[in-house]
Amino acid sequence: ISDDENELGDHDDGDNDDLNDEKDDKNGEDSSNKGEPEKEERDAVSDISDTEDEQLAGGASEEGGEENKASEEENSKEKVVVKKEAETKKVEVKSEAEETKKKGSNRKPSPITAPVSTPTPPKVKEEDEAGEDKKKKGSKNYDYATKLNYLFRDARFFLVKSNNSENVELAKTRGVWSTPSSNESKYNEAFSESRNVLLIFSVKESGKFCGLARLQGESTRDGPKIPWNLPPGLSAKALGGVFNIDWICKTELSFQKVQHLYNPWNEGKPVKIGRDGQEIEPKVAQELCRLIPQDRSIDMTPILRRSKESARILRTKEPNGQKKSGPLRQEEGR
Repeated sequence: ISDDENELGDHDDGDNDDLNDEKDDKNGEDSSNKGEPEKEERDAVSDISDTEDEQLAGGASEEGGEENKASEEENSKEKVVVKKEAETKKVEVKSEAEETKKKGSNRKPSPITAPVSTPTPPKVKEEDEAGEDKKKKGSKNYDYATKLNYLFRDARFFLVKSNNSENVELAKTRGVWSTPSSNESKYNEAFSESRNVLLIFSVKESGKFCGLARLQGESTRDGPKIPWNLPPGLSAKALGGVFNIDWICKTELSFQKVQHLYNPWNEGKPVKIGRDGQEIEPKVAQELCRLIPQDRSIDMTPILRRSKESARILRTKEPNGQKKSGPLRQEEGR
């Protein structure tokens, strides 16, 4: 019995082992079958994650590109704004420099618009300065009173009384004058001894002076005849030669403005009174000439030059400077 039991026990153990092996095989199959779907799920999950990563990466790259593009546009806009501001600033600086230059300010211009100056050679600069000095000396504008004072140097003054205004107008037009022989010799003598001989014109019974002139030289008789308007009973033979004259002024002066002036060389009578050819004391005559209004239509430069030339000629004639003084009188007396 015991041996049979043992054989049965061994048989049971073998059966149990077989059952266990089958169970293990079944469990292994189940586990293998179970592992395959899990693996597939993991692979699917990994595929999904890879797809999502790519999409996310693509989206991120697109978003990054848009952000880069936006930043580039902003940078370009900022550059344009900066450029415009620089140009505006440059224009403002240039305009300020121009305004400063116009106003004559000593402030230095901005370096942006400062002109490049080339150094001038010293010799050229000195020549330019010398030329400017010559121009300044040659272009001095003396006033009328100064020019008159120049003509008053070593001058003789005579009153000219015309019988009519027509002869005075003819004299103003042609720059000539004729007088009787007695006055002619007196004027010629005065011109040979003096630097300037000035004639103060007036028409009889006009109540005014009508001009001031300077003799250019002594009388001549070889020129064309002048159609003077002579009074009745006076022939052309009574007149002497023709004097060329320079008119200093052709304006008028009323006798009422010279009532305070008297001529000592005509017995102290008022300066308005006198015969044709009456000489006037220089100081009184100078004051009378200053009262005659200036004639702005006349250029006095040629007259002043002739006066200077007369002075040069007189210096050669009279080296000792001896000149006669006092009025020239006619032989008949007054």
